[in-house]
Amino acid sequence: MRNNVGVVRRLSAIFVVIFAVLLVSSASGLTVGAKGLAGANDVVRADGLKAMAGDGPSGDELAGRAKVLIIGDSVFDAFDHVESARQLLDSQQKTIFAVQGCQKLIEPGCFAWVKLSALDQLKKNAGRFSDVVVIGTGYNDRIGTPFRQAVLAITQEAAIQGVDVVWITYRQVRHVRGKATTMNKQLAKLDPKIENLYIADWNAYSEGKEKSGWFRGDRIHLVTPGANGLARLLNEAVGIVVAQREAERAAANLTTTTTIGG
Repeated sequence: MRNNVGVVRRLSAIFVVIFAVLLVSSASGLTVGAKGLAGANDVVRADGLKAMAGDGPSGDELAGRAKVLIIGDSVFDAFDHVESARQLLDSQQKTIFAVQGCQKLIEPGCFAWVKLSALDQLKKNAGRFSDVVVIGTGYNDRIGTPFRQAVLAITQEAAIQGVDVVWITYRQVRHVRGKATTMNKQLAKLDPKIENLYIADWNAYSEGKEKSGWFRGDRIHLVTPGANGLARLLNEAVGIVVAQREAERAAANLTTTTTIGG
């Protein structure tokens, strides 16, 4: 079923990582690092910025922090107004919200008072969350080279911080259809080339939901049912990526324990 299975493009990596954990056998002396298997289908980045398993914070350091940072423009601004959607997200993982109308990816927003870009928000919240940044910004940005540069800048900053990126696709409707289609194609091309980038397909997930009362008249901005729907998609996507990261950490810890214990 597309809505449950096709949320993130690299789902198979999760099961490979979990399988890697099961391969650690102290009896035989075999220790297989999770990254060695999980990265088999990924394109390795030349800049080496992706944090390796075991390089991240310890369990004690993670305990008091949020797992997720959500950054978004006026579409995601619904989370500031729909309490049930915020609760859906916070009930699965502690979440920080950095959403603002007219926000852009790497430039100041389209209104003078929107000074922080998505990249600025990511840098501002460095160290306050442990695992995933969700990017829901982009409708106010330019397609082509500027959009590609923005994706690279944000994923590189996330890699420096040791977190993964879940990028939400754009709805291909009405006045933004052409722009959104181009951006979604660009994301699809970049996805296999950037190790810490995952795509959550909001365009597909929300298809036809106009009839269910998810959207305002522009078919982009959300009312309560739509905000709850977006929250459910984010929970699915983030849950998958966090599970992978936790499996990688577990595999790294098992490898370390086996090595030290002989």
